[in-house]
Amino acid sequence: MGRVKDLNGGDYSRPRDRAPIFRPHDLVHIAPEALQNEAPDWARAVLANGEPVVVRRGWRDGNRLPVGVRGASRDRRHAMQVAPEHICGAVITPESLVESAAPQRAADVPALAALVELRALMTPWAGAWGIGGAVGYELASGVAACHEDSDIDLLLRLLERPDTAALRRLAAQLAELPVRCDLQMETPAGGVALADWLSEAADVLVKSDQGPYLAADPWRRGNL
Repeated sequence: MGRVKDLNGGDYSRPRDRAPIFRPHDLVHIAPEALQNEAPDWARAVLANGEPVVVRRGWRDGNRLPVGVRGASRDRRHAMQVAPEHICGAVITPESLVESAAPQRAADVPALAALVELRALMTPWAGAWGIGGAVGYELASGVAACHEDSDIDLLLRLLERPDTAALRRLAAQLAELPVRCDLQMETPAGGVALADWLSEAADVLVKSDQGPYLAADPWRRGNL
């Protein structure tokens, strides 16, 4: 099991075997008693059903892990901090979902149907990319989290600054898929949207555990 306390200062760009900590977009199971009294009934039902919660990007309060309970609709999201003794079982990482079996609803949901083509074009990034969002949640839990218009949230761990031309090729390939793909790069400084980085703006938005901020180069040590 990963360490709850973030010992790497919010750097989630490394492979898990080199950074055995809980990272944003990981899925974990927690005990129902972890919920506080003010938690909504729907959140209690989610945990009672055995569904995982999503590790959030946020300040880590001592050894408490920021997570979110995901409900059936966008307005059903419950943020909380969970103590390590309430975390159960193995971590489900975005990378581990890449080779998941074909989901049962692939014929009805375009985002699920596109996974075969997506896996093929992401071959050059093997081991560094994963699937999050509604698609990742459905792959991990079997719960029907996607709908007809769902996009695919992707994660790409990049410890070193990548070749811009390679990223542009990747963006062009993703744009040819029949569904929208939103790719977030995990850099040493935090999460950066691929589209933002390729926009050639002077600064890009970096999502860190301490909050969002602007940086010119999220791979430059001065930004960490």
